[in-house]
Amino acid sequence: MVKLVGLFTKDKDSSSGSTSISSSTSISSSVDSTSEPASSPESGSASTSDAASATGTAATTGGGDADWLLTLVNNNVKLPDGWEETLEIKVADTSTGKELATVAADAFINMKNAAAAEGIDLMLCSGYRSVEYQQSLFDAEKQKWLDKGNSEEEAYNQAKTVVAVPGYSEHNSGLAADIVTPKHQNLDEAFGKTDAAKWLFEHAPEYGFILRYPENKQAITGIIYEPWHYRYVGVENAKAITASGLCLEEYLDENLQKA
Repeated sequence: MVKLVGLFTKDKDSSSGSTSISSSTSISSSVDSTSEPASSPESGSASTSDAASATGTAATTGGGDADWLLTLVNNNVKLPDGWEETLEIKVADTSTGKELATVAADAFINMKNAAAAEGIDLMLCSGYRSVEYQQSLFDAEKQKWLDKGNSEEEAYNQAKTVVAVPGYSEHNSGLAADIVTPKHQNLDEAFGKTDAAKWLFEHAPEYGFILRYPENKQAITGIIYEPWHYRYVGVENAKAITASGLCLEEYLDENLQKA
């Protein structure tokens, strides 16, 4: 029996929340920069549904170790207070130096090695981003709008269409991974047609990752289809969520109703 509980402060060790990128964004100009807008009319994202704006739920699978892996973070649900204080991170991809929460980093390394054995070269272009770092990005973007004569409120609202509000990005959790390949480093829908993306669609759940923003789920997630953005939730959870055909918001909401 899966039991749902309220969003909680992370108490376990271990980069849209994601980029709402329009059409095509080059890695060279977007990685770990102001490339993580919240959904907005300008980016083509639909407004977030009730499922995405829920007060935050996390699934408990009985043993407790995987509880925090299902913590929901989106444009309307903030990362739990105290999360970063207990978060352990490590380099997940030595080719880019990008980091993830330790448990996610280990899983990514295993997945990258498995893909390489089949001739697929995966590259982590963005992983963990501290709330502090994201705050600096947000403040810089907001200042641009203030300099144009906008009010504080106007500047804030404009800034969040370009940079996710600090604390509301999955990348702040350390569990979100933007994955591309050296031969296709654009964050665009075309990545979904690459061999790397096809491999990820099929095998990522085996390593605990889910495609976080699938096609036709924009009205629920509030984020456009992002074939490059994966979220670590643990192997058992990843397989269950993928098999269900639901996005994370739907999966948590459905299990909350069953609890």
